[in-house]
Amino acid sequence: MYNQLTDLDELLSKVKSRFSKEYLREAITSYRSGAYRAAVTSTWISICVDVIEKTRELALGGDAEAIKIEKRLGNITPNDFKSMLDFENDVLRIAYEDLGLISLIEKTHLERIKEDRNICAHPTFSLDGAQFIPPPEMVRSYIFQASAYLLNQPPIKGKSILGSIYSLITSESFPEESEKAFIVLKADQYLGRVKDSVYRNVTIILFKRLFKDTAPLSFSLMRKITSALSSIERLNSTEYVTTCREKLTDILSNTDDNNLKRFIVITSIKPDLWSYISEAIKKRVEQTIKVMEVTSLIEYRLTKASENIEDVKSYFISAIAGKTDDELKKLVKESPSPLLVNKAINIFVESGSFASAYNNGVNILLHHGEFIDDDGLKLVFEKSLSSSWRGINQILNAGGIGDVFAELYLKTKCKVLNHKKLWKDFWEELNEKGFEYPPLDALMTVQI
Repeated sequence: MYNQLTDLDELLSKVKSRFSKEYLREAITSYRSGAYRAAVTSTWISICVDVIEKTRELALGGDAEAIKIEKRLGNITPNDFKSMLDFENDVLRIAYEDLGLISLIEKTHLERIKEDRNICAHPTFSLDGAQFIPPPEMVRSYIFQASAYLLNQPPIKGKSILGSIYSLITSESFPEESEKAFIVLKADQYLGRVKDSVYRNVTIILFKRLFKDTAPLSFSLMRKITSALSSIERLNSTEYVTTCREKLTDILSNTDDNNLKRFIVITSIKPDLWSYISEAIKKRVEQTIKVMEVTSLIEYRLTKASENIEDVKSYFISAIAGKTDDELKKLVKESPSPLLVNKAINIFVESGSFASAYNNGVNILLHHGEFIDDDGLKLVFEKSLSSSWRGINQILNAGGIGDVFAELYLKTKCKVLNHKKLWKDFWEELNEKGFEYPPLDALMTVQI
């Protein structure tokens, strides 16, 4: 018995509203003294008072539905018993449908308290004169349900917040960076105090904006939406994963080809979404990529999506297999990626003129510099040293190539393991051949 009493005291200590707390204290006191009908009655009143208090708090925070309900409360005068009774009879519907304070199952449980309160508070007029006395176990369960489902919970926001959250995410003030978006959305004013259903519904709304809405969608807005999705994943991973599994394929199944291409862009930012779609959708994506022109491969960020998703990588490699040299050069130039670094190196070392060597160095090789490893750098050096057309080295004699090498030296520092030795050997060979590049020489002198 001691543990049970302690449990009730703990429940009472967690009640948020001081007015609700007073009624729940009366309910617990009545329960302990054996006045079970009084305990049920006080428990029900604590529920009604709690919904009213949470309504007022949400209204202060700008919740539109709460403001409407508060206005209704304000119109009830002390002598308007009918309106009081109407509101009391409607209070659980308000908590569930209008404010989203409780779930449907919780509403069903709390309605049983209401029904038994009506029996406890009124004579039964039974023929034998017997009156209803609720069993103590039932009373204690009612106190627990009222506390756990409502009284111990903060005034969380329900479906009325969906519109304002969507407007926030799509506004100019919402950050694109994932971490900053999380800081915003976890705040109590936004998703910090909402029901599980809100996470689900916001996720669905964002998916529909991405993949069903035909209105223009900038890359900046895509970044904001994906950052919001990542924030939801961190705030409530269970609802996020469940919603992705249940809804993403259905939404994509009914989308057109243009919006299906958006999905490729989105996976380039948030690749985990790929794991939630069906094989049928994957086949549609595969065919879409297969027939894409180079401009579309660039526009829809195929290299970025391919870097993190093996399926997309295989689709991408197949798609570029039949492209012309000029098309591949355009792709490599516009889409720096570790997947294209070898092609970038080959384009540079096969430069057939001074101008192309410099342009390919600046616009292609340097764009991929951070992806070049030891073997790639060795190839650049070997081919640069051996480049020749009619006896003239087309790379080493190119105007401005010293600036290219100096920049390449800096860009390859992180990934190339034998960076110092490889560059020292190359520099010494350049000197032996009589090539001097002041920008590179300055860097190498410091290194040595």
